[in-house]
Formats: sequence, structure tokens, C-alpha cells
Amino acid sequence: MLAQEKLVPKPPIRTTVGYNFEHDNDLREAYRNPWNEVRIGRVLEDLDSLAGNIAFAHCDDADVATRPQLLVTASVDRVRLLRPLRLKEDMTLTGAVAWVGTSSIVIRMEAWPADHPDAPTDPDPGPSLTADFTFVARDSVTNKGAPVNPLVPETDEQRDLFERTARRVEAKRARMRSERTNGADGALSPELAESKRLFVEDVTRAARALRELPALAPAQDVAMDATRTENMFVAQPQQRNLSGRIFGGFLLRRAFELAFATTYVFGGAKPKFHSVADMNFLRPVEVGDLMRIRARVLHATRTSCGRPSVDVEVEALVTKPESLRSEVSNTFMFKFDVGDANEGRVVRRVLPSSREEAAHVWEKCVRPDVQARLEEQTPLI
Repeated sequence: MLAQEKLVPKPPIRTTVGYNFEHDNDLREAYRNPWNEVRIGRVLEDLDSLAGNIAFAHCDDADVATRPQLLVTASVDRVRLLRPLRLKEDMTLTGAVAWVGTSSIVIRMEAWPADHPDAPTDPDPGPSLTADFTFVARDSVTNKGAPVNPLVPETDEQRDLFERTARRVEAKRARMRSERTNGADGALSPELAESKRLFVEDVTRAARALRELPALAPAQDVAMDATRTENMFVAQPQQRNLSGRIFGGFLLRRAFELAFATTYVFGGAKPKFHSVADMNFLRPVEVGDLMRIRARVLHATRTSCGRPSVDVEVEALVTKPESLRSEVSNTFMFKFDVGDANEGRVVRRVLPSSREEAAHVWEKCVRPDVQARLEEQTPLI
């Protein structure tokens, strides 16, 4: 079969899948967690699957003489749980292409109550959950980047989403270029650099006291290494995708479940999923690979509403015992709330073991909030 040469401009086509939780007992049981709530990990897995189908449909040129492109999940961003997902009400997953570049494509996914968007009756018209999935197209023979069919937004809403997504993609690329050229610290504004310096100095000083004078260190401090958890499994053929590799949504679900358990052990109360800040798919996972998924708490703080919030970093590694190698295949950053605001629950302060770890914590957990505050203070011109 030939490689696709002619690009076919396409409009965003919305795809929807319904979950009849109210009347389908088997379906409801499959998505029930021990607290009679929706299993968020399974929903995230389904979102990745549906997003992949939408991306594949957009990239298809409808020509039987050309070979289909290989689509690889590159990252998942801006995953936010805005309202609880309830087993007592039906749910709809929906998505469409938001933006297309040369060989990359962003899919905006949402979860809604089932009466949306055809007959919205909920007083709060917003979605329950949102997520942006980025895929990269490759030639299935050469494995080189392949051009993607252009996107043709047709409505003002579609054009606005396209422009906002394009700005976000370009800002992320510009930041990566700046860091490659100037280094991570050289790319920071003076305000961010000062925030990072103060944070690193504060937590490394406290970590040194905890390490060298543990009997005198504050009781609320805990070493980051003490929060680690992990599990291992062999990737089975039942989890493979159309390209024969392990489905990214399966790894996302396993990472979420370990992050949830890690937060539960750390916080001492059932966590409430808040968001996923960052997910990166760095290399493919093959059937038969020995997978090690490990998690650790990076940061814990109290939110503006008074509820403790915990940031958990998860890494998935492909382990090769025969060759004594282990490589990171995926990274994830999850945020959970712990307990209720009126409980007065206190979570311990997590301290890194080195300045490098402290800088990593600032970058992943502290910088986004500091940057958001600085942007709010910047006057519009």
C-alpha cells in the first residue's frame, strides 16, 4: 500500500458515546468503585480510547489504496474534574478535533450528564470533566512523522477553540525551545527565579534537619522517599491497540489507581480526584514488557477552600532484566484532595532529599500556581 500524499481538509466532527448507568445494571457494576461512585480510572481509559478513534477518523483519507497512519498518544493535558460523576445518572463522553498541526492533532474530550448537549436541563451547563489528548501521526512503515489532514473550523466556537489551542501549543513549544537554549533557570522571569530560589532553600534546609536531627525535626515533616509505592506486571496481549502495542489508556488507568492508593496511604482518608496536570508518553510499550509503575508524593498543601491537596508523580518504566536496563515510558502528575474542608485534617509536609529534587517539585507543583498569580497581576495592554 502507498503512503497518503493528498491531504483532505475536514471539519471537526463530534463523536459521542452514552453510558446508560440508570437502567443497565451490568454497566453500572462495571464502573462502580467501593464507595458507589464512578471509577475515574476507567473513564480516563475510555476517554483515551475514544480520542484515539476520533483522531484516526480525522486522519483517514478514505482511500483504500493508501495505508493508514500510525497514531501515537504524545501527551494528555488539562484534565479537570469539574463536577462529580455519579452512578445514579447517565453519562455521555463526547469529543472532537480541536487543533491540527503538521503531524500532530489535539482532541478535546468532555464528559457530560446524559441530557447534554441535545437537551440540556442541568442548571450548571458546564461539562463534568474535560481533557485534551495530543496524538502524533507516523507512517506505519517508515515510522517517520506523517502529515495530518487540515482542520476546517466551521463555527465561531470551533474557531475560538482552534485559536486558543494553537496559542497553548505554541506557548508550550516556545518554553521548551527557551529551556533548551538557556537552560531551565535561564528561561525563568526574575519573579519565577526568586520563587524557585526561596522554595528550594526552604525545603532543602528542612530536609537536612529531618535527615540529620530526626528526633528534633518537626513532627509534620516526612521524607519524600517514605511516600513511595510501586507495582509490577507483565503487559498482556489483551491490552494492545490497533498498532499491536499496549494501549495508552490502560497505562493511564493503572497509573491513576496507583496514585489514588498512594494518596490514600499518605493522607489517611479517601482521596477525591481533582486533576491531571501532565501526562507524557515517551516511548511505546510492547506486549510482554515487564512494567514497573512507581509513585511518590511530591507536594502537599492546603487549598483555598481549606481542604488538603496532594500532588502525586507516577512513572511507568519498561524493565528488561535480561539486559539489565530500565527505561521510562510514561510520566503522570495527578492532584487529589483529601477529606473535607470542615474535618480540619492536616497532611504532612513532604521534603525532597536533594536540591535537584526540590527544583523538580517547584517546577511541577509550585510554578503553575505562582505563574498563574503573576499573570493575573499583569495589566492588559
